Amino acid sequence: MAKLNGIARKLQKAILQKGLVIRMGTSQFYSVEQKRLITVYILSTRIMERKKNGEWKDMDLEILRTASLLEIVNCLNDIWKEMKGRKI
Repeated sequence: MAKLNGIARKLQKAILQKGLVIRMGTSQFYSVEQKRLITVYILSTRIMERKKNGEWKDMDLEILRTASLLEIVNCLNDIWKEMKGRKI
């Protein structure tokens, strides 16, 4: 798991160098069925959204919410593949 976490951080930094800020957060909950804490990973980015009155507001756009760190790495890798060919 520590290896996947490191890979996720490297991908996150590489994407940041292309100008896209992606935040990776976590939350935990206790699963009664599994009798253990479950960690949920959340990928998000900030966007500007126009409100009904025409004003702009900062919003968090959730990209992915999952309990699988491998899914997070795969998602970041897909984003990196799209970003790496773009000029800053």
